[in-house]
Amino acid sequence: MMCRNESGSIVTLTTSCGWQGLMTATIAYVDHAKQIGGAERSLVELIAHLDRERFDPVVLHRPEAAWAEDAQRAGARIRATVPDSELYDEKRGDLGGGMLSGLRRLVRASGPVRALRRELRALAPDLVHTNSTKMHLMGGAAARLSGLPVIWHMRDLLTEPGARSWLHRAARRVRPRVIAISEAVVAQFEGLPCRVHLIPNGIPLERFAPGPPPPGLREELGLRPGAPVACVVGRLTPWKGHQVLLRAWVKVAERIPEARLLIVGEVAFWEESYEQELRDLASGLRLDEYVRWLGFREDVPDLLRLSDLLVLPSIDEPFGRVMIEAMGAELPVVATNSGGVPEIVVDAETGVLVPPGQAEPLGEAIAEVLTDPARAREMGAAGRRRALERFGVRRVAEQVGRVYDEMLSG
Repeated sequence: MMCRNESGSIVTLTTSCGWQGLMTATIAYVDHAKQIGGAERSLVELIAHLDRERFDPVVLHRPEAAWAEDAQRAGARIRATVPDSELYDEKRGDLGGGMLSGLRRLVRASGPVRALRRELRALAPDLVHTNSTKMHLMGGAAARLSGLPVIWHMRDLLTEPGARSWLHRAARRVRPRVIAISEAVVAQFEGLPCRVHLIPNGIPLERFAPGPPPPGLREELGLRPGAPVACVVGRLTPWKGHQVLLRAWVKVAERIPEARLLIVGEVAFWEESYEQELRDLASGLRLDEYVRWLGFREDVPDLLRLSDLLVLPSIDEPFGRVMIEAMGAELPVVATNSGGVPEIVVDAETGVLVPPGQAEPLGEAIAEVLTDPARAREMGAAGRRRALERFGVRRVAEQVGRVYDEMLSG
């Protein structure tokens, strides 16, 4: 595991630094999300693989967060004590606005920060681990005001100037340890007084082993026997690149008329109109017969086993855990050369990387992979080997545990 010290240099952390595990440490995880996303799924999987003799996980969440039940099943105690705030509804792109807007946000944040501080004082954990960007700011402040050590698990790329400015200001005041999921995420902390540990998300790859899909699934989705299938899995939001993918599929449909695209995912509550925008775009491009809109699905492993290819057309993707899930299922990946993607997919070995935001090269890459099954199988097999070597969740949980050990020993 690599980490970056306060001067910005990357160093390697190989062992714990004196913490002997003589007592179980309480780790308070704080997340504000109501809907389950990649960050919450990764947190639940981390908790499920922690060493219970050393760490006692407690998840602080909003009362409406149904994913907290998954955390409880993973072995965590859960406390519905993260207060509501209108700040959660603000998009990252709206976080500019100058000093006056900043002061207003601070005033609005003060109530939730005080409530979190009271909760942390009552719980008295040994360490606070925030899991969402807004909780890095608010939960991090509450932890520092309570005199508790804090880790930010940074899973986002903040490309918006206003959002990154808030992050930098908070980092200088809170001075957290940071776990960053990719080098692209690490780079956001260059020059800040934070020690940054590079630890990728871990995936329970046993769930994504290769194999045939369940009987009847292809028929359920209206797919003809033998028709090539590509899928994209992720939230329907502009930066995920679905618009570019639909435009790229025009070229795919011209070359492979029998090929079909599965779009798996749903919109967030503040982007309710976006799915209809995408459907209207598909209709305008005359792609209705080529696309299946599946919404949120619990059977993603089965959908991957049914597919011949995963596509990830994101712009500034911080990580992209679905790529590792697909690699575990021996699928080749066509993705954009952006953010943390090239740290996962090896171009021409486990998949194909294309420039972000460009439909023509994306469509060409998809068509090339779908029309060359032998090459696709080779890339899929190489991808599974890479996933098993680098991205297993047990390995990642051990790395995170070593960061806890180091902080607790200090």
